Amino acid sequence: MNMMRRLKSIASGRTSVSSDPSGDSSSKRSKFDQQTEKKVTVERRATDQITKSTSMESAASTSSASSVAKIQAKEEKSTVDQLPKDMHQMNIRDDKVNNHVEKDMEETIINGNGTETGHIIATTVGGQNGQPKQTISYMAERVVGTGSFGVVFQAKCLETGDAVAIKKVLQDKRYKNRELQIMRSLDHPNVVQLKHCFFSTTEKDELYLNLVLEYISETVYRVSKHYVRMNQHVPIIYVQLYTYQICRALNYLHHVVGVCHRDIKPQNLLVNPHTHQLKICDFGSAKMLVPGEANISYICSRYYRAPELIFGATEYTTAIDMWSVGCVFAELLLGQPLFPGESGVDQLVEIIKILGTPTREEIKCMNPNYTEFKFPQIKAHPWHKIFHKRMPSEAVDLISRLLQYSPNLRCTALEACAHPFFDDLRDPNVSLPNGRAVPPLFDFTAQELAGASTELRHRLIPEHART
Repeated sequence: MNMMRRLKSIASGRTSVSSDPSGDSSSKRSKFDQQTEKKVTVERRATDQITKSTSMESAASTSSASSVAKIQAKEEKSTVDQLPKDMHQMNIRDDKVNNHVEKDMEETIINGNGTETGHIIATTVGGQNGQPKQTISYMAERVVGTGSFGVVFQAKCLETGDAVAIKKVLQDKRYKNRELQIMRSLDHPNVVQLKHCFFSTTEKDELYLNLVLEYISETVYRVSKHYVRMNQHVPIIYVQLYTYQICRALNYLHHVVGVCHRDIKPQNLLVNPHTHQLKICDFGSAKMLVPGEANISYICSRYYRAPELIFGATEYTTAIDMWSVGCVFAELLLGQPLFPGESGVDQLVEIIKILGTPTREEIKCMNPNYTEFKFPQIKAHPWHKIFHKRMPSEAVDLISRLLQYSPNLRCTALEACAHPFFDDLRDPNVSLPNGRAVPPLFDFTAQELAGASTELRHRLIPEHART
């Protein structure tokens, strides 16, 4: 349906937003299946004209290594003054360098793709600074994820017996993998750990990068679906734990490492089913954002995509991750996505249905280059009507602080951690429903708290956790 027609229908009252999360008027909310949403999608649907001077059209794309490289080269030059035309999902992962093979990685010849059950992959580590070389062998057990990026499979380290996840990505020999560069700099309890990495080749002379990661069996997506199948809401203690740990991890990424994840979604949030410790994974879309430097706007999975990206902003900030957190948080509370758009344009419609029509000032904050707009005036839907009556008011307040049109009005990750919604976690007697202790939450490093006021530090670290 034409975007303007849909918005006018909403404005006239013919379409409404249900306040009952289990009875949304839109049938697509009950039909969505995020597991089918690829990290890279091709959209071939043209949309009708929005205004005389503004249009959005779909474009087809391929996801070969060479096309990824070309798009990344354009990332620094892109300027958009209208709703984006590049409506094809792309994730940029590679930086151009002269030497494509890391000196501390050994190439291993693998016959076949190396992911078949029982296949053994042997690689050599060490051998630098006087350290002896040693061989590490991994036996593939099962594929646990696939996408345009490659494949992730579970494996066992034969020397230690440890379970690992190996993310195998086809590598363009001319480029250095950005994901590897970023992951080597990460060290945080709420970020997945890179254990080892190596290159491998096949008989076709294809070069693959293998990232050996700690294996964590569950995801926030799977946890949420489990409760949906039982017709239950995720227990509020888990919602608090997961959302808090996402925010803590993002504070580390944004302010310690300087990285924007750009693809926060339930599938990229790993959860230990025993301790309920959460770890962010999949840094295939992550990037260090440089002020004044253009970035690609068609990034992040659709349901969790910040509105400034839909408006074609190229000089966005880490606030896009905080919007995604708000979407994940709301989904945990509702049991379904808050903004289930069926296309890039439809995504904006879903957001406007709840947040109302953005003002001229809000659009300017999202993308100062976007000057022409003409949307029907739709009032914001009250947040308390989106959630059931028993929802804690603190939860609704935090949602409202994360899901703001203006990126600079969204709370930061550290501010979110200090929000009253998480006060239960700061109770010295808090525990998991089974009586076990919650995972470590307050062992902040000096770097994580750099720049935080004394008042904020006192909010973040309860008295019983202070040393």
